[in-house]
Amino acid sequence: AKPRATAAEPAPAKGTVDKRPRASSGGESAEAHFRRAALLLNHGRVSEAEDQLAGALRADPSHAAARQAYVALLIEQPRLHEAQRLLEDALALNPEQPTLALTLARILVGQREYRAALEVLERAGPAARAAFQAMRGAVLQRVGRHADAVNAYQNALQAGAAQPATSWIGLAISLESLGRKREAVLAYRRALAGGPLAQEARDYAESRARALE
Repeated sequence: AKPRATAAEPAPAKGTVDKRPRASSGGESAEAHFRRAALLLNHGRVSEAEDQLAGALRADPSHAAARQAYVALLIEQPRLHEAQRLLEDALALNPEQPTLALTLARILVGQREYRAALEVLERAGPAARAAFQAMRGAVLQRVGRHADAVNAYQNALQAGAAQPATSWIGLAISLESLGRKREAVLAYRRALAGGPLAQEARDYAESRARALE
């Protein structure tokens, strides 16, 4: 026997408005969840906002704004392991996301996982952002690649935006490790003449500059 045909839903009569519900795309659904989350956060309803952000990512894992907001929410709490997992999931889909890569690298550096942090940054590809390059310099320095660290710090300092004095100290440390003492002294002096520095960092820069002069 032939299978029975299923009855099709009747089309609306000519001249009437079709009020039948339309299936929304994953992106539209994710955006709706994200907007609700933003409203909930404005009212301090953090737990409900988190549910909406999770719903946004279920609907569309590539929704960058929802993922960034969710990660920021987790870091504030702080629930770093959950934030790390969210970031790793996003970068597994597309590693060339410098903002997310920088955030994950910071978490990994906090756990002293320097090589893992460097891998994340390298997979993100070249990025002109000063903060990204300064982090690359710091991680390269931690794994003993001082020549590459110098290049990264120099890229950060040439990126145009005002850089924290700690970037000059980082550059000076790697220059000193390479035996480039005169340049290291200049970098330490730039750090001391620059923006605010913690007293410990200021004392270190002053002592190294004096020792190398």
